[in-house]
Amino acid sequence: MKIPSNSLCCRTLFLQAADEGRGPVLFGENWERSREAVIPFVEGVPFPDVYLEFPLAGEPFLDTTVLLKKIPAGTRFSSPAAAGTEAILDWYAKARAENDGISFGYELDGDNPGPGAIHFQSYSQYRLAGEFCEAAGEPEAGRLYQDLAGRMPEGWPLAFLGMFRGRPGSPLRVCGYVDGDEKKRCAEDPSRMEAVFRQLGFTAYDAPMIRQLTAVLAAAPEAVDFQLDVYPDGRLGDTFSVDAGFRTMRQQDALDSFDSGAYAKIMGMLEEWGAADSRWKLAAGMCFSRGIPVVDEEGADRLLALVISPNWTKARWRGGALQPSKLYCLVHAELLDPEKKK
Repeated sequence: MKIPSNSLCCRTLFLQAADEGRGPVLFGENWERSREAVIPFVEGVPFPDVYLEFPLAGEPFLDTTVLLKKIPAGTRFSSPAAAGTEAILDWYAKARAENDGISFGYELDGDNPGPGAIHFQSYSQYRLAGEFCEAAGEPEAGRLYQDLAGRMPEGWPLAFLGMFRGRPGSPLRVCGYVDGDEKKRCAEDPSRMEAVFRQLGFTAYDAPMIRQLTAVLAAAPEAVDFQLDVYPDGRLGDTFSVDAGFRTMRQQDALDSFDSGAYAKIMGMLEEWGAADSRWKLAAGMCFSRGIPVVDEEGADRLLALVISPNWTKARWRGGALQPSKLYCLVHAELLDPEKKK
């Protein structure tokens, strides 16, 4: 068969994710709107990493995040969510061509087609974070980001930032990663976690939050990322989040993890604490991996890989109180080179 369009791949993967009754339970009524919101961002570019974001407690809904890879110069997206990002896209096309380890993305609200959040992953290249904020017309955000980067504790480097364009007066979302050794130290010694908060100037925590947070750190099989809000005056908000990540796994490995592995342990804790209910068990059925033989425009045999994989769960505290958790699943399609078929 010929290589299907990116939009067809995207719609197929969304249907697979919602199959067997999962859609209404996990995504609610807006999953089709969320799917269609993604379509403009998959055409004309290499298939991006698309993340399905849905809660594990409370009213179900589906939001999505699109993370772009290399994009052609002059790329534009026919979506109201991309309005006003032309200068960013032009800057990013050039910056990404020169720096493989960065990415730019849109966070799409399934119920709001207008401007949503954008975020940029620069990892330790703080100069690029400043340039991105300049391109976004928010130079002060770059200064806030770099100021916080300068006072982060050892083992807590910043990695990316987010701007909520559709929410006037909203803070800058600042995110980073806790390296493996530091994660282990904080998990074993709650006083170390408190010392990190004191160094940052984050005060919206209490002893129960520290106990829950260190338990999540201890159970997470990989390094975790963290998220803070920073206001224009440099003040930190009262929300702190960690994403307990899992490597993209083979389908059977993911199913095993949901049954008795790391996923089951973390989700079980969140359910016990009231941040999740039993719906997380349905997400195991979303795991999907297929290689489809296709023929490219030159008549060569290729392999189209279609993947759905749970990647991380978010634990979030506001004012020290644990909020409903979310699960993030990767949806991706990739045309493999012939040597990768083996």
